[in-house]
Amino acid sequence: MHQPPFPTRPLKVLLPKRPSRLGAFALFLTGVLFVAGIAFLMGPDLVKDARLVGNVEPATQARFISGKCKSKLVLHFCDATIERRGPAGNIREETSFGFFDLHLGAYSIRVMQQKGNPNVVTTDLALDHFWNRLITVGLFVALFGAGALASLRQAVRRRTGDPNKPLRALSGKVLSPLLVDLRGEGTENGKTWTWTYARPMSGPAFGPETAVDFPAGLWPFFVDQAGSQALAAGGPNGEVLLLDGGLTVLDMRPEERQRLFDWHAASLAEEATRQQPPAYGAATPASA
Repeated sequence: MHQPPFPTRPLKVLLPKRPSRLGAFALFLTGVLFVAGIAFLMGPDLVKDARLVGNVEPATQARFISGKCKSKLVLHFCDATIERRGPAGNIREETSFGFFDLHLGAYSIRVMQQKGNPNVVTTDLALDHFWNRLITVGLFVALFGAGALASLRQAVRRRTGDPNKPLRALSGKVLSPLLVDLRGEGTENGKTWTWTYARPMSGPAFGPETAVDFPAGLWPFFVDQAGSQALAAGGPNGEVLLLDGGLTVLDMRPEERQRLFDWHAASLAEEATRQQPPAYGAATPASA
């Protein structure tokens, strides 16, 4: 096997970092805030309107002041201001709700009140979409709640250190190509694959192992058909960085990657030729 045509310039290492506990906890707090905000803005109106479904009449002592609806495809968010007459004067109430609807154009709103009770008011638009609103709030709470719980689980889960940290220190250095023996592969969270490898050693002894995290689905740069050896890059102090099949962990230029791909194809073809059995009827050396 010929020596790989490796770049002779300093290269930047592009290995991913493991998510930090602090970042995961921040995402957890963000999810909790979203859930709390949804409950605060839309929960009270849902509770009130649940008592009014099928028990309303046009309002006699309240009027619609202002309102607007904003649409994002099939998701609509509406705000309305209602003014009703109270014992001490006029009282303004704000209501906000969201729902899914295949609707084009403007909505119309009428102010409704609980039958026989002008102090409890709402809008016909809110009541017409009550069950839709309830499902919409439930979906958002479930979505952000699940994200918050997943982030909390990641923040408190016990885990090992980042194996890529010492390998990222190779950035900006001139690296040399070498072949390594693959020893194993595992995953901690389904999002990354941890590959272990070592320099080939003569005899039964194994060399010191190194581990690297690749994004899930990223395979090493195999150099043999059995998938037992892969291409790696060696640092000046003995560090060994396993390379992926697309050579994306180093900031190589397209032409540099292509030269290695061509070398790889030629090496596999050479290996396949060596493994072919001799052709039937081929001449063999005559014995003396």
